[in-house]
Amino acid sequence: MKGENWINLDEGKMKPEEYFDLVMKEFPETKLGILEWESEMIHMRMETFAEYTIKQIENNDIDELKRCFEFQESKIELINSELENALNVSYCEALLLGDAADEMERITQYMSEKLKAEYFAYRKYYLDLVKSSE
Repeated sequence: MKGENWINLDEGKMKPEEYFDLVMKEFPETKLGILEWESEMIHMRMETFAEYTIKQIENNDIDELKRCFEFQESKIELINSELENALNVSYCEALLLGDAADEMERITQYMSEKLKAEYFAYRKYYLDLVKSSE
């Protein structure tokens, strides 16, 4: 229930539609994959961008990889909570557990400060979760 003291933390923050429009403009190769998913499927759309990033790791295209990371870095403080969740659960998790997982210790050197913090925070959360379920 929203009362008089209600604070909307997402007010003025970037919404998914704007974010993915920017992704598709900056990385046209992602457009078909992103548009496969309805606009409400934020996590699947973010997974598409994660897959594109992983492809750069596999191809050892460090310049394009840095562009992916710099894009994410530039949006971290601008995105709404829904996108922030997708960044963690879909993007960071795909890097942590996906096809390039074995490369991540080396690859994190190319991440900027905020993205690296998000990635390592998610990694800690995931490893703690695994440990607690043993």
